[in-house]
Amino acid sequence: MTTSAPPPGESANPAEESPPRGWTDVRFRPVNLLLLLPLISILPFLFNSEEPTLAGMPFFYWFQLLVIPVGILCTVAVHRLTRHVDEEGEQ
Repeated sequence: MTTSAPPPGESANPAEESPPRGWTDVRFRPVNLLLLLPLISILPFLFNSEEPTLAGMPFFYWFQLLVIPVGILCTVAVHRLTRHVDEEGEQ
């Protein structure tokens, strides 16, 4: 009895097939927090206004000053979440 080879693109052993890729692969990674501030900083429609003012300072200026401590907090959070992970992503 002879067996024929599977069609191209199909595996002979179903256990060797990789799971389907797509939205199931989307997951949170701590390093993504580092992308948050550059994204906010390059979207001027988020902060391009004078109101509300804070101690007489327009929103544009105090929002930019607020971004600095938020960036520090994101950097510290990424460091704490990844300090036990080696370069290959293993703990």
